Amino acid sequence: MNPVDLYSMFKNLKKLPGELKALIEKRIELFTIEVGERITNLIAHAFYRLSGIILLALGLILILFAASNFIGGLLESEALGFLVVAIPVLLLGILLFIRRPRFLVKATRDKMLTHFLKDLSEQLNSIDTEEESEPDEKSASGVNKEESDHSDSGSYKESEQSSKPNQ
Repeated sequence: MNPVDLYSMFKNLKKLPGELKALIEKRIELFTIEVGERITNLIAHAFYRLSGIILLALGLILILFAASNFIGGLLESEALGFLVVAIPVLLLGILLFIRRPRFLVKATRDKMLTHFLKDLSEQLNSIDTEEESEPDEKSASGVNKEESDHSDSGSYKESEQSSKPNQ
């Protein structure tokens, strides 16, 4: 091997720990940003879902109240109107509490699993895309610079290939 090639190789090896440290720091920074973004997104979705559920529950309560007043007016007893409206709601609540319909549990579980797998797939695809784009950026900047620095003696890769015996 040429002394200039050895020098450049050792020079590059000295840079390696610093570059690895910088890469790890950037990966950690990216990870924390992604986790923060996901948590924020989750909180925002939860807030709007909870707001929607509260408004739907409030609307249902008002509709049931109006229905009980209407039925109470027809039966000429406000208490009977509330009783007639409350019985189906109570029966439905008891049925859901005691029986826990398997089809509802299975449908909810499947929906959650599908959503989770979709998010996981998107995250893995974004990681693959980032990893594929990183070598292109490095080769465009790093290798060309090295080749221009050692243009008189050839690049490191060429000298490495020529020093290896043909197998």
